[in-house]
Amino acid sequence: MLCTFSVATLAQDYAAGEKIFKGNCASCHKMDAKLIGPPLQNVVAEQGEEWTKKWIYNNQELRDAGDAHALAIFEEYNKMIMPAYTYLSDDDLTNLTTFIGGWKEKQNEVAQVAASSTSGGDSSTSVKSTASAELSDVSKVILGALAFAVIMITLTIVTLYRAFTTMVEVNKELHQKTSRT
Repeated sequence: MLCTFSVATLAQDYAAGEKIFKGNCASCHKMDAKLIGPPLQNVVAEQGEEWTKKWIYNNQELRDAGDAHALAIFEEYNKMIMPAYTYLSDDDLTNLTTFIGGWKEKQNEVAQVAASSTSGGDSSTSVKSTASAELSDVSKVILGALAFAVIMITLTIVTLYRAFTTMVEVNKELHQKTSRT
């Protein structure tokens, strides 16, 4: 029972950390490639959770303290300043480092599940794959219907515009005829 609680808590921390990452970090960072900032998939393993939390919370303090890794990142990324996230609580920072530190392992798990489903894994995995394929087909139908609706709306607007401009022209002609007489 205690083990189940720990796994559930870890999953919660990971999900909460992922939400924080998407809301605060994803615009500048990818986990596995450079974007504006460095890739993050190895930072917790290489620098440790406490260093990573300090960096996220206020990286300027690390640089001011002469932290060699903080200064190296700053130089490598052309002295671009990452904002401080001092509004994040310690729990938020822990959740975020749980996500960053566990991301690579989660990707490996996903890859293993995908590999087992394509190589004749158990039937529940096959059902999930089939459901995803059906969902994909449903999505295609929905997108097709939306595209058709947009085309129909556009045609209706064009037709109404043409009718309106014709009415304006007719109105101008009638106004000119009545003003002459």
